[in-house]
Amino acid sequence: MTFAIENLKESDAEATVALFRHIIDELHARSLEVERLHFKDMYPAEDVKKRLGDQDCIYLVGKEGDTVVSFLFAWISNGVGNIHWIGVAPEHRKKGYGDKLLEEAIKRFTEKGCYEAKLFTYPAEKAANDLFQKHGFKETAFVDSRFFGVNIILMVRKITSVPEEHRSKKIVLAGEAGQGIKLMAHALANILAKLGKEVALNLVYDAAVRGGNIHAEIVYSDAPIDVPFFEEADIGLQLSKTLNLAIRAKHMLIESSACDAECKRCEIKCPASDRIPFEKLAVEQFSSPIFVNMIALGRLLSKIGINIETVNFASEFPSQFLNENIEAIRYGYTYKD
Repeated sequence: MTFAIENLKESDAEATVALFRHIIDELHARSLEVERLHFKDMYPAEDVKKRLGDQDCIYLVGKEGDTVVSFLFAWISNGVGNIHWIGVAPEHRKKGYGDKLLEEAIKRFTEKGCYEAKLFTYPAEKAANDLFQKHGFKETAFVDSRFFGVNIILMVRKITSVPEEHRSKKIVLAGEAGQGIKLMAHALANILAKLGKEVALNLVYDAAVRGGNIHAEIVYSDAPIDVPFFEEADIGLQLSKTLNLAIRAKHMLIESSACDAECKRCEIKCPASDRIPFEKLAVEQFSSPIFVNMIALGRLLSKIGINIETVNFASEFPSQFLNENIEAIRYGYTYKD
């Protein structure tokens, strides 16, 4: 029967998700059911259908006739094609379907201007890893089980040279002591590192031991970082209620109470849409100002184009308030004034 690759349609979502869930059961046969559900819950059929209209979504299916026999879930972010999952039904393996899906994915990435493709794989999956290497993917990092619960390998395939705009990004986070800037900075740096970025983090404190200001400078890049310091960031976040004009960024997210009711027309570049009442939202939505930094982190992840589907937040934060922290991040990520 003829094999054909096409974009995933809503009518095939249920069958594709069922195959995905079968693949998870295979890969994690020795894991607890709750661990398998963690992966399965990332792709409920209704959510998959909603994602299909996103221009960064690359969801492909391979079909024999009208039957879905393979799939590939990928997402484009900041010029990188991220392959999240690929699978072939057991009875249809060794027919070259995985090869064809990977070839089509790389073709789509190239057409959309991606400069590289990335994927995570398991060390024990030798056949899959051989397939990825056959298509030009090379192992660039090994992440042990402390981070994701299982050992995984990051593999990367270069498509073109890294464009200048993707070589290095600079972020500055500023706030007052007690606002969780340090926790947010370390979490963001870890997230970026686990996504295969080179990362440099500097924390700068005021002389005051308590009640002073703190800011964090983060540089991340797809290439080695030559200079981990900067005068102006690409994007900044200010949570302080008093603006620090020494914090420079091309684009800034600001705690709106620092600007009172009206814009002070200072030199800081912050569109009205990014003057956000972080503290007010934390109190209204989560009944406590301690979630200010998590709402802000979610907003920041959205701004820099990180797909939070790929992030295991449980490995970044202590167990206390873990669920609330994750909810606050998701709220900030999707927040619209």
